[in-house]
Amino acid sequence: MLRQTAMFEYLSPRSLADPQDILEYLELHQAAQEFRLELEHRANLEAYCQWYYQVAAENQRDLANMRSEINLLTLFNGRSV
Repeated sequence: MLRQTAMFEYLSPRSLADPQDILEYLELHQAAQEFRLELEHRANLEAYCQWYYQVAAENQRDLANMRSEINLLTLFNGRSV
C-alpha cells in the first residue's frame, strides 16, 4: 500500500507557497511578458521600416520618371518649367 500512496502523492494538496515565492514568480512572469512585447515591437518596427524604405524608393523612381517626361503644359503656357 505504500507504493500506491507514493504513486498518487502528486494528487494530494500541496502546502501553500509563501508570499516571497509568489512575488518572485509574478516578477519573473512580468519580465517575460515585457521581453516578449519588446521583441514583438521591434519586429513590427523593422517590418514598418522595410515597407517605408520600399515605398520611398518607388516614389523616387516615379519622380525621376516624371521629371524625364515631356511637360505638355509648358507648350500651352509658352514658358519653360
